[in-house]
Amino acid sequence: MKKILPFAFLFIGISTQAQIALSRHNNTPITDGQIVAFNTFGYPDAEMDFYVRNLSTTTSTNVKISCEALINNDGTGFELCFGNECLSFVEQGEVYPSIPVILAPNGVNGNFDHLLNTNAGSGTFPKDYVFRFYQINGSGVEFSNSITMTYRYDPTLSLDEINQLETSGVIVKSTVVDNELSLDVLKPNQMTMFDITGKLVNITKLEYGIQTVDVSNLSSGVYVLKFTSVEGNVSTKKIIKS
Repeated sequence: MKKILPFAFLFIGISTQAQIALSRHNNTPITDGQIVAFNTFGYPDAEMDFYVRNLSTTTSTNVKISCEALINNDGTGFELCFGNECLSFVEQGEVYPSIPVILAPNGVNGNFDHLLNTNAGSGTFPKDYVFRFYQINGSGVEFSNSITMTYRYDPTLSLDEINQLETSGVIVKSTVVDNELSLDVLKPNQMTMFDITGKLVNITKLEYGIQTVDVSNLSSGVYVLKFTSVEGNVSTKKIIKS
């Protein structure tokens, strides 16, 4: 059920040069395309608190959040609090809040804004919630930069896999492989594989979903996987080819 708090709103003049940045309350940046993963649900462990900062020092800006995609879930039991609204579910294709959040020059939103999955769920995992933070001008037209991020809930994730997701957007399903390397890919990446001497042995473009890479032609030994996301983020992982 949606809960809408009383709020008086007035659009403020906006420069098209305004930019926004997104971070956790502990000042950890959330970059465009990033995944924030949880292996539990409910408050407080699964709460993703956030600040949206107006990087302009001279002009105010208006910010909204679009629910871009719901994967393996229908949005039930997902809490989104931002500005004048605190919702107990979200819907794909909807925009929140109904009244944009006004950020003063160099300003941030309130301390209680957050994303939170309260639904234990069942069936297929992971459950992904994709949101896009963006700006609109006084006429309601989108402008300047936006930031898209994914909140993922999967009770089967280990802490190491959560870290993999947040750095590269890819989970290496097993670090000991035979003929196939299995990957869980949340966002496009390029994977390059090197042997222990540094020789390049494989380049593969990765798209969303569970993917396998044929490594049957490789000799037994240690290999290094390098993942480069579309945003330029780089992470590495060692595997052993049996």
